[in-house]
Amino acid sequence: MLLGLSFVGIRAIMTDQEAAASLGFLRYGLATLILLPLLWRRRIVMPPLKVFTIVALLGVLQFGLFHLFVNTALKDIPASRGAVIFALIPIMTMLIAAMAGRDTLNGIKLFAAVLSIVGVTLAIGEKAFAPNATSSSWTGEILFFLAVSCGATYNAFSGRLMQNRSVLLLTIIGMSAGTMVIFPVAYSEGIGTVIAGYDTQDWLWILYLAGPAAAFSLFIFNWGLKQLTPSQAAIYVPIAPIMAAAFGALILNEHLSNLFLVGLACAVAGPIIVNWRRS
Repeated sequence: MLLGLSFVGIRAIMTDQEAAASLGFLRYGLATLILLPLLWRRRIVMPPLKVFTIVALLGVLQFGLFHLFVNTALKDIPASRGAVIFALIPIMTMLIAAMAGRDTLNGIKLFAAVLSIVGVTLAIGEKAFAPNATSSSWTGEILFFLAVSCGATYNAFSGRLMQNRSVLLLTIIGMSAGTMVIFPVAYSEGIGTVIAGYDTQDWLWILYLAGPAAAFSLFIFNWGLKQLTPSQAAIYVPIAPIMAAAFGALILNEHLSNLFLVGLACAVAGPIIVNWRRS
């Protein structure tokens, strides 16, 4: 839900500033600074070099390339169309985890994932594929699919790495790696000029993006990955674009189709089915 509201914030900021990397760098740079004091007086045990390297690489995918792709794609396609593509994350996570031997596929998981995709498509597909929502190329769609691939890879591999290790520490390592990778791109955008161009409303959104929507939400998401299998955790992801549409209607007065409630019910049914089956 916190991530869903962050899409509204990104849309609001990107209408004024089209600096995707600068926003990503600022967001996760601040999020890392927010989390760092929580390590104070904790017994810190650094992971082995191999684990550290893998976590850093996954952080580059999730906290660097993922949001660089998403922020850039939102210049070319409606957020609603990106949200429909975003709903592919559970299927992608299941396939990647199964191929890597990190999870197993079964009919219930696949049904729940397909139900989530159907839910998102019903909820915002009418708006996403409206005739006036077309773009001149497939650049935005390709970038969003690349972002989905990054997110699914992170979901598939990060959960097991966090077993018996500090979720907070590994989250900070991943965020730091992702932030450093996109800094050169942010620098080329003229990050100083971009920051100077933010107004008070932009900064309020940035504080939200860095705090509740990054530092806090990603910490608890990583904790969730520690408790669940990759596919079980990924089933929750499509709720984010549904919440983005709902918050967009409340905050930005965006229109919701009559199918929204049906789509919302389908998307929420996915996690319920998987967890009911587990019980």
